[in-house]
Amino acid sequence: MSQRAGRGGKSRIVIDVDKARAEAQARGRGRRGLSKLSIAALAAAGLALVALVGAYAWWQSYKSKPAYSLALLVDAARRDDVQAVEALIDGDRVAQGFVPQVIEKLTGEGATLPPQARASVGAALPQLLPRVRETVREEIARGVKAAAAGAGDTSFVLLALGMPRAAEIKEEGDAATATFAREGKQTELAMQRSGDRWKVVTVKDDELAAGIAQRLAASIPQTVAPPPAQPQPRRRRGR
Repeated sequence: MSQRAGRGGKSRIVIDVDKARAEAQARGRGRRGLSKLSIAALAAAGLALVALVGAYAWWQSYKSKPAYSLALLVDAARRDDVQAVEALIDGDRVAQGFVPQVIEKLTGEGATLPPQARASVGAALPQLLPRVRETVREEIARGVKAAAAGAGDTSFVLLALGMPRAAEIKEEGDAATATFAREGKQTELAMQRSGDRWKVVTVKDDELAAGIAQRLAASIPQTVAPPPAQPQPRRRRGR
């Protein structure tokens, strides 16, 4: 817009329509650009919120999986939290299930016990059971501690997320198995759902069973005690 002098000394206001139109179009484009940026920012924020909600829901669901309970077990072991470890292991059922494996090592094919000593296992079983239970608990605790040491200072979240790669986990209803294989050694854990967590109820470990059997072999009599002699009936003397 400009002012020009007209006839009689009066001034006239002249509006540059093209320039005004260009400026209006520029302002319109600027507003549209800001509007598009605002919509894009809102869309990005919405997607991020959906992703966060989805991740939170997935994590809450993952907490009910056997892998999460295994991660809790390893984490409790590396923190020396005995109470938490015992809460995730049914010690009595584990020991009870391990007894047949030890007996198989003592009496089965390839057993180091001589044949006459193998017959004594049944008689010595009541005395062996408490020792088997105690030894199994100690060995399981030692194994968990070793697994915890292997985890190092890994954060719990990474530990839990990495558990399915550390073990082959199969879940079926309220039962699950987790198989760990390392250095030619295989350990299978049977797990049972307990509320919103899983407990270890059975351990299958051939090497562990052989080691316990070897330690217990010294407590088994090498020979079978002969049965007590039966008293002979007295003969009556004739008159």
